[in-house]
Amino acid sequence: METKPATPLIERLNEVLSRLTPGAAAKLAAGLEREKMRGTPGLPYDLILSTIRPLLGKWEGVRPGLPSAVRHFCLPFEDLLVDDVRPSDHMRHIRRSSILPVWNWLESELLPDALPDITRRLEEKAAGANGIAQNGSLTILHASCSNAILSAFEESRKDRALRRKMESQLGGDAVIEDAVEMARALAIAPYLLAARDALPKRIVDLDESMVAIVAELYEEARSTSLDSAIYLPLVAVARMHEPCQILRLARKLAGFGNEDAVNRSGLAELGEIFLGELEEIAEKAQPRRGVPADLDDLLSKVARFAELSQCFIGEIDIRRCSDWGHRILAARARLSAALTEEMAKFELELARALPLHQIGSYGKNGPRRPDVSVAPNFDRAEKVLACLRFLHGVCGASESVGIQAHCKTVGQQIETYLSSYEDGLIEELRRIKGSQLANAQAYLEIVISCRETLGNVALAATLRRRGQVAVAQAS
Repeated sequence: METKPATPLIERLNEVLSRLTPGAAAKLAAGLEREKMRGTPGLPYDLILSTIRPLLGKWEGVRPGLPSAVRHFCLPFEDLLVDDVRPSDHMRHIRRSSILPVWNWLESELLPDALPDITRRLEEKAAGANGIAQNGSLTILHASCSNAILSAFEESRKDRALRRKMESQLGGDAVIEDAVEMARALAIAPYLLAARDALPKRIVDLDESMVAIVAELYEEARSTSLDSAIYLPLVAVARMHEPCQILRLARKLAGFGNEDAVNRSGLAELGEIFLGELEEIAEKAQPRRGVPADLDDLLSKVARFAELSQCFIGEIDIRRCSDWGHRILAARARLSAALTEEMAKFELELARALPLHQIGSYGKNGPRRPDVSVAPNFDRAEKVLACLRFLHGVCGASESVGIQAHCKTVGQQIETYLSSYEDGLIEELRRIKGSQLANAQAYLEIVISCRETLGNVALAATLRRRGQVAVAQAS
């Protein structure tokens, strides 16, 4: 039995361990596992390993040393492990913090007699480098743990007292959910381990050879467990640079890539992952009363929406009248409306940053010229640059989100205002002196930044030269 260190010691230990590099954490884990197998007493193995586990997840090299029983337990679903699960997460994940509670539950409650014997045999086979015997022990470990967890879960669904007991033993519903995910993945462990060995650690492009590997393993896994086979493509998704490429697998297995065929192949969940993300982006883009939009963040969401929708439609034949088609169009319409509302403010923001004032006594429609009587408001200038940065970026994705016409309209409004303001400002630079000249020069720099933000670098350079000439003429 390990002695639990005092709380201040735990805090200091966590602080030290959190500074390790992933490589150092891997070496430390190997040493701990080696000492644990030797039976060295007094070391808080579980405490240290649970602390460095997030670092181990970032290590891309080969883990040194012999794997522990817990590592063997986690091998099939290790690609699904994360530090935390977001409420809006559309992908199945398992929290690293759930591993030890579930393992301890298996040891103490579900398999108190069998698990120690299985792990002892597994460690003996690992130490003896007997690959065939080790694989047999691994299969027994994974199948035993999967059956035990799923059986306990099914019993708890029928008995509230058992459910409360399970919550107490594991520490809440979140760990129970993770335990069930582990068990379902372990039900097809041999296929997940085969995929783990066959696929690159990081998949930049899911080519035809990789699709064929995943497809074959998926079909074999389906023959073992229809409910668990989905974990095979999900493990591949976790390794992919662009996860929506997994829809190539759906197209291959469906025979032809429409929505109905994908549903029949058992891969509808893959589509739901990306549909859910599209809908989430559209929801988060909605204006909030009294809360100014973070335009840089909104632009990244629009870029992601465009990327996802193009990938989705490129890989799957989506009919407009289908459920998926309706959902994509609805998300696109919501996002388009939100962007249109936001962009409607841009001309006003420009007028606030680069103000004009009326000259003469011609009423509202009389001529106006730049107001350089006061220095620029640089907060407003930063705000308008954010607007123009957004406009320049979003117009590149306008077709995917259905705002081409609005982008063109707003762009023309901005261009008209800037052109008029520039001409007026050059005239002001030719005739004014003193503090107003300094103000006008500051406004000129803002206009130049506006042009550069819109990608008009040559026009910005020309404007700077025009300003220099105008100041020289005034002096």
